Amino acid sequence: MRKRHARYLVGLGCIIAAAVAFFVPTGIPGIASFVIIFTILAHGYFLGCSLAQRAHWIPATGLGVVLFLAIQSVVQAVWYYATDGLGPASDLTSLVAGVLIAQYLTATCRDALGAIEPVPVWKHFSVGRTALTSLLLAAGGTLTALVLHAASDAATMESIRTPWPLLPDWTLAAIAGVWLTLLLSAVIVRSPTAAAVHAALAVGVTTAIAPFVYRIGFGFDGFLHVASEKILLTTGTLTPKPLYYIGQYVFTTWFSRAADIGIADVDRWLVPVAAALLLPLIVLVTLRREARSAAGFLCLGLVPLAGFVATTPQGFAYILGFAALLLCIGVGDEEIHPLAPLFLATWSTAVHPLAGIPLIFIVGACILVRKHRLWATALAILTILLAGASVPFMFWALDVARGFMSTWDFDVISTAGPWIARVRELLPWIGNRFALWPAWSTLMMTSLPALLFAGAIAGFVAIRRRTMPLLAGAALALFAAAVVLKGAGDFAFLIDYERGNYADRLNTLAILCLAAAVLPLLPYTWDRLRAAPRIVAACLTLATVGIATGLAYDSLPRHDALVTGRGWTVSRHDMEAVRLIDRDADGRDYAVLANQSVSAAAVATLGFKRYVGDVFFYPIPTGGPLYETYLRMTYGKPSRDTVEDAADLAAADIVYVVLNDYWWRSQPVAESIAAIADEEWDIGGDPWKLKIYRFDINTDSNAPTETSTR
Repeated sequence: MRKRHARYLVGLGCIIAAAVAFFVPTGIPGIASFVIIFTILAHGYFLGCSLAQRAHWIPATGLGVVLFLAIQSVVQAVWYYATDGLGPASDLTSLVAGVLIAQYLTATCRDALGAIEPVPVWKHFSVGRTALTSLLLAAGGTLTALVLHAASDAATMESIRTPWPLLPDWTLAAIAGVWLTLLLSAVIVRSPTAAAVHAALAVGVTTAIAPFVYRIGFGFDGFLHVASEKILLTTGTLTPKPLYYIGQYVFTTWFSRAADIGIADVDRWLVPVAAALLLPLIVLVTLRREARSAAGFLCLGLVPLAGFVATTPQGFAYILGFAALLLCIGVGDEEIHPLAPLFLATWSTAVHPLAGIPLIFIVGACILVRKHRLWATALAILTILLAGASVPFMFWALDVARGFMSTWDFDVISTAGPWIARVRELLPWIGNRFALWPAWSTLMMTSLPALLFAGAIAGFVAIRRRTMPLLAGAALALFAAAVVLKGAGDFAFLIDYERGNYADRLNTLAILCLAAAVLPLLPYTWDRLRAAPRIVAACLTLATVGIATGLAYDSLPRHDALVTGRGWTVSRHDMEAVRLIDRDADGRDYAVLANQSVSAAAVATLGFKRYVGDVFFYPIPTGGPLYETYLRMTYGKPSRDTVEDAADLAAADIVYVVLNDYWWRSQPVAESIAAIADEEWDIGGDPWKLKIYRFDINTDSNAPTETSTR
């Protein structure tokens, strides 16, 4: 009774302190941040120890903090859609909502699970084992530091296709060494706590490379999201309000306000850090704190990390969704309260519905099978089928609402062709080109679904956990949904290389389901290998480290014997070109025909400066008329008629065309455009990095082009 009253007093005190800190000038710097941190930690402890009673209180508190942030972010998202904007009022409301929900759940869920004492952290340790743990942690930490230091030294502002040539030759060997220290710690030391630290290092050593190397930014989508978050941070709203992404936007802007950190820095590190810290924490909480459970952390080496190296709503939704799937294993073992994965799946839905909605169905199915009733099992199977059907149905319904911008041909999926093609994609075949490491990495990525599916089936046969076949069934449903999405809808409003992107995302979700399904198998397997011949254990060790390292190599952009990299990153020359064009226009309305890197640089430099209807004045390469005009200007025959079409689309007086030197057709196209342009500039010296061509729509001149170097 005294503990309950004390908990209520803490909650009331936090609410009062937060109200004062937010709305009463105190003159004390950092007081609001202190109140927020104390409130989240205190109620994270209450929440975590109630929903994960069998875990040690330290990782349980970590889980509780994440769940508190999930509640707060969902409340902020609801506030955003229901009101005029975000700010101190929404911050206080979401904080109070988190406090009230945490207090309620702590009071009502305390006896939902039969609480038992977890195994003490140091129970299985001897002096020799402690020394080995220290040695392995030192080795893993040193290798991680060396890789990240090398990545920092390799930081560049030039356009690159892949970071691997910039990194030392020993980088992959060092990453393999970090995974090896995790395996040795999990199998020999057998401490889940030490294994969790190693797992954080092993995941972080890969996910942190991109933020270090790509100094300006990685990819294209991230620039759009940062620009949107800056507007939301400044004004409290976006116009029009997006249906997607808001679960990430409200969190990053809230964190930026609370921690007084620039939104670009928050966005750069959000997903890489969340992958390195959250996923090992979830595995630690999910698995009982028993020595034989430490090998479960090796499941993180069976996950493709490509979605975790840069911050996008899709990547953030993957992390939250995968965490929810891992917690489902604990729910099935009655170690974790069902609300824990539901909170994370709901947050994932608020971040990106195309990832979160199927996950909510899957989490619901895993909760249903706990009932051990025939009706519950049947309902769980139906729920899994709904998870697979949800994304194709959402695309079809959205397309109907928009007037059928896509073409749907459901007769295609009634034939065997699309299904056979999908099976062939999953076969471990790398063609007739062979280069040892690229071939191994490609082979591992291709073989991963079959390998994980076999592991899930073997795990169910050996362990008989009901969630394992359910997660495997969910993966099959998502794989089938990807075939339907790719075969039945052509998404003609998107450019060619984007049309299969949504199906690929469903494939990634399926792999995450399978990775969660094999989690219980790994401790079971390694525990029995202790009595097996050493050669068997050595071969499995080599295979495990090799798979993890191969997936790490594939997580970053590649340009090697098997993969031709086509994604060039934003460079300082792109940024310089954007600034030069804006100065030259001198306030006049203009449009630019350029590739996605220059467009990303424009968004990063100018934000969403100018729209004409729904046409941005730089091409956005997810389709659209201005991008199609750019393709006609560069892949077709350049003409002033095409330039005038761009001017009409963007209601512009001036049109600029930008060419990057790394494009294979840049030289002949540059000569063709120079013959019709009014003025030309070079950027980057000799040889040039970019060429900028100016067309004044009010001038009809065939005079020679003026050329200058900037």
